[in-house]
This record gives sequence, structure tokens and C-alpha cells, in this order.
Amino acid sequence: MDILRQTPFPLTASYTGLTADTEYILEIYDDHTELIVSKNVTSTSSGVINYTIPNYFEKYDGTYSLYIYTIADLVADETVVIDNLYIYRPYVDPRTLSDDDCDFEEYALLERTARHIIDTIVGGFYYESKSEEISGLGADVLPLRKRANKINAVYENNVKVYDRITPLDGQYVYVTTPDNTAITIQVTGEYNRAQSKVVRIPVGASDSFMLYGDNYDQVLSLTEINGTPLFPKDWDYIVSGEWGWPVVPQDIKDAATLLIDDIKCGRLSYIDKYITEYQTDQFRVKYSDISLKGSGNLTVDRILERYITPIYRLGVI
Repeated sequence: MDILRQTPFPLTASYTGLTADTEYILEIYDDHTELIVSKNVTSTSSGVINYTIPNYFEKYDGTYSLYIYTIADLVADETVVIDNLYIYRPYVDPRTLSDDDCDFEEYALLERTARHIIDTIVGGFYYESKSEEISGLGADVLPLRKRANKINAVYENNVKVYDRITPLDGQYVYVTTPDNTAITIQVTGEYNRAQSKVVRIPVGASDSFMLYGDNYDQVLSLTEINGTPLFPKDWDYIVSGEWGWPVVPQDIKDAATLLIDDIKCGRLSYIDKYITEYQTDQFRVKYSDISLKGSGNLTVDRILERYITPIYRLGVI
């Protein structure tokens, strides 16, 4: 079942063909089979279950699995429904694409197709609540692989060291860097963060009076350790937070609308289809190889170019 994460709320899911006036157990799992919801539901007199999805699912995009079981001895027994539950915010509201309510299903499918095309190129513009596992690099910052918005919890070597909702006693405060590509620990006053592991070149011994030369203070300055890094090398971190795009950028909405129009009308535009040769006398047309790599619409590809993820910080390869 595909459910658009948009108003009006709350979101609902309906299933038919069940035994009338019967109690069932409904369970929802995330995409890694972790149980999120388990609830007793009762079918109507016509054998329909109308389930109001909890408010949590209104905030984030995600793919889930839904099961409905019969009940025997107060526990789940026979499975009667297995369904994929896709809850995603559309890039453009299908209801705004037609004045006829009967066209909603058609435009919802067109929007989903256009969204998938965009996702294959730039990765998508969703908003998710997930955890990322990262290894420390011996620096004062911890590079992230996703666009971070909020850091809710941090685990260091399997020990919880930060909780934004229920703060721990004496915890450090973990925040995102100004460019939102890494996290660090919030400090007050002047602090020079190490952006990478400090490279220390060993000083060779000499034949002078002291092992490393007569000027011992100068040698110490060459081998000085600049403190312990905030994220020691090879330490394990799990960062739980909110990732992605709180709102869909306007140019992405425009790109999705253009693709929907192309798909619906099946038009053949010479410019948008990357034609490199055109010959009259019964039309000889040659397509560029690039047409198989993009969206099929040159204007859309130009819009998406600015969202191809650059590498600002080098993480683990």
C-alpha cells in the first residue's frame, strides 16, 4: 500500500475481505524487521479493518511491512494479511495536477514514477529518522554520509554518551558542523578543531650530547601532542538522528511536474531527448548516449545537477 505523507492527517490504511466483527492483531515492522507497532484491531460488520496510523509516521518517510494475524489464546496465530507499507511525501501533490478527483490515482502513479526517476539520479529528497554507524578518524569532527538535521543520540563504543530528548548526567552536547556534513562536540570559548588526524613525523636521534639534540625544548615543540581527539581513530559511533530534507525544494517540484507531463503525454521533444543528429526525408534521428543515463529530459537533468552530492569531507573508504 502506498500512502502519501501529506494532509489531511491522520493517515489511514484499510484492508478488506476479513471475517466480520472479529478481533485481530496488527503489527508494523521497519525495513529491518524491527517491531514498531503491535495493536489489537476489530473488523467491521462488512469485514473491513480501518487502521489509523500513529502520528509518528506523519513526520518521516519510510518503508514498512504490515501483518494482520488472527488471535488464538490471546496471541497471534494465523497470518491473514501481509502488505508493504510505503509512506512517502510526494514531490508534487497529485491533487494539484487535475481538477477531476477521478484522476487522482492516475496522477499519484505518475508522480511516483517521476519521483523514482529523480531518486535514481540524486538519491531522493526524503526526511527520515535513522541511525548511522561511523568509525572515528582521530579528529575533532566525525564525517557523516547523509544530510543531517538533528542529532538525537550518540553511542560511543556501544555506550550511550548523548541523548537530546532525555539528557544524561554530565553529557557532552553533540552538534552538527555549520555545513551539516559532520558532527562535533559543542565547546565554549576559543577552540581550534582538528579536521583530520594529526600527522606526527618522528625526529631522528643525533650523536650530540642529548638523544634528540641539545635544544630539547625545540624538539618537544616538533613532537608535541595537541591533546586527545574528540573522536579517536577506529572508535565505533552510532549516531541516531533526523536526516534528509524537511521540505522539498521548489526546483525539484518543478522537475517532477515536467517529468509527469512528459510521461503522461508521451511527447518526443528533440531537445529534451538529446538528439545529436536530425535529417529530413523521412526523418533520420540519432540519440546521444547520455539519454540513457539521465531522466530523459534535458531541463530536468540541468536542475538535478546541483543536487549531485559533492564530497566535502573524506570519510571511511
